[in-house]
This record gives sequence, C-alpha cells and structure tokens, in this order.
Amino acid sequence: MSGSSMDGLDCGLFDLSLSEKLNLSWSCKYFHTFPFSSRIRQLINKAILGDEKSIINADLELGKLFSNIVVRIIDDKIDLLASHGQTISHVDGHSTRQIGNLSFLKKKCNIPLINNFRQADIDVGGNGAPLVPFLDWILFKQSKLDTITLNLGGIANLSYIPRSGIRKHVIGFDTGPGMSLIDEAAKMYFSKDMDENGLIANSGNVNIELLNLLMKEKFILKQPPKSTGRDMFGKELVNKINNIFPRMKAEDVMRTFSFFTAKSISINIENFLNIDPEKCRLIISGGGVKHQILMSDISICTKILDIKKSDDFGIDSKMKESLLIAVLGLAKMIKFPANMPSVTGAKKEVILGEINKYFLS
Repeated sequence: MSGSSMDGLDCGLFDLSLSEKLNLSWSCKYFHTFPFSSRIRQLINKAILGDEKSIINADLELGKLFSNIVVRIIDDKIDLLASHGQTISHVDGHSTRQIGNLSFLKKKCNIPLINNFRQADIDVGGNGAPLVPFLDWILFKQSKLDTITLNLGGIANLSYIPRSGIRKHVIGFDTGPGMSLIDEAAKMYFSKDMDENGLIANSGNVNIELLNLLMKEKFILKQPPKSTGRDMFGKELVNKINNIFPRMKAEDVMRTFSFFTAKSISINIENFLNIDPEKCRLIISGGGVKHQILMSDISICTKILDIKKSDDFGIDSKMKESLLIAVLGLAKMIKFPANMPSVTGAKKEVILGEINKYFLS
C-alpha cells in the first residue's frame, strides 16, 4: 500500500483466514515501510498534476521500485499478492486512477497478483472510496460498543461501526486533510518531510483568520458519501495559503493546519454521526498518531473521552492499511463482496479487485 501520505511503500506479510461468518483470523509475519526518495515523491507529485507523460513515467518507475522491494520479502509460501498502488486522482463516483505497474512483478512472481480495488464499486454507482470501513467492520462488529475508527494518513478518513454490528448501518467517509497540509507546509517552510512529534506546530499559535478561511472549504461540510485527496488538500492549497498570508509565521501556519485538521474531523463527526461523545470510543491509526499536537487537538475538538490508538488493539498504526489490502485480496480470492454500499453509495455489494491486471493497460 502506498497511501495519500506518499511517504513510502507499506509492505505487510500476513497469515489470513476469513470464515463464512466473517470472523477474521490474522497474524502479521512481517511489516516495514520502505521510504520513498525525494525523487520518487517528486515523480508522484508530477503525476498528480496530471500530464500523461508524467503519469506513465511515474507508473513505470513505481512499478520497478515496488517489484524490487517485494521480491526481497516474499517466499515460496506466499499464496497471493495484493497491491493498491499509488492514487494520483480520484473523482467520487466517476473515476479513480492508481499507478505502480504490476507487469514487473508479474514477470517475477508465479502467484495471483490482485489490484484495482476501487473500480468495481464505481461501476455500480459507488464512490470507490473509502475502502477501510470493510476492515473496520470485520474487526469491531462484535465489540458491543459504538466505535469510530479514524485513520490519519495524508487524508483523514473515519468509519463508524454501531454496537449492533449491522453491516448496512456502517458509515464511513473522508473528513478532509490528515497529515497532508502539515507535511506539505513542513516541506515548504522547513525543508522537512514532516513535523516530527508536532514540535514545529507546538511553537506556533492558531491564526483565527486563516482557520476561518480553511473552514470555508466546501468539502468539510459536504454530505457523505464523500472522499478526497491531495489534489484538494495538498501542495496546491498550501501554496495558495502562502500567497494569501505571505507574512504569517511558518510556525503559526503549521499550528493552524493542525487545529483545522482536528476541527474538520470533529465537525464531520458532529454533523454526520449520531453519537454520544461520552458513550463512544475513538480508535486512531496512521502516521498522524505520532503528531502530539494534532492528537491533542482531536481530543479537544471531538470531546470524546475514550480515545485510543489502534496499537492498543494489536494493530500497528502504520500497518493497518497494509492489512486492509491483504484482507481485500483474500476477499477477492474467496469471492466475497468487500465494498460497503452504506459507505460508498453503491447500488449493491460487489467483489472488489482484478487479478493479474496492470494499472495502465
């Protein structure tokens, strides 16, 4: 899995089984994030901007890189390999595009290669995103508690699993930025890939004028189902903010991005989930759990008392999306529908993924 944070390739090696009653048994044998070089991140950013030559070039380069990484990990016991690829564009209910050409892996692996997990949902009227509520539902449907899971990747997305565990009552959607604005600002102002532990943001103050402007972004109050990406909450928006507020302290921009991210999450929970903050737990995963200021802001804004990390449930925060793709690959092989119509707006449940297809063929 290469997510919207664009920081590297998450590789997980799992033992999985899924019963007829959808009880998931899993163990992680290996997990590692292989960081992208600055050159690879630049290739991805150029592909996101959209000219076809850059997209094809990035697709091939990522395909080679993915292949070189994966062949070092897999062994003769592997039954299948699932790859999400790197999303470069996504328009709800219309189109989705991931790069990272599987043709290089296909030449080296004599096992099923599964990809293109979003298109089948779009084909039946869904948004094609988010995907993670399927995994969250399987993991927490028997918990007897109202549960919100929040993933803080580049984009923030949440799942709501009611205590009833009923599949059609599950809700999930993107809320807006996760780490995308904070990371892009760290690069622009400090030549850093991230604001490690929130230290930069901690030295700044929230600027109310900037916060109010950010809160006017239409996506924040858009009714679910909905999903977004770095094309909306990424480098272009950070450049726009820098042009509007050229004299603002960089630390204040960073602090405001953190609070805006938390506030956008809380407003989405308040507007679209019918929960009692005192009787619902929030489980957070993704790279953002290490940003202490953002985590504190989320606690303040949501007023949810029971906030935990996915690590508290044996799920490494950075590993979860890799587990998701593995589970989706397994669901494809056993022919179980893995989209969530109550989340994406699809007309029906469908099997996700394609076997041995290239991303751009």
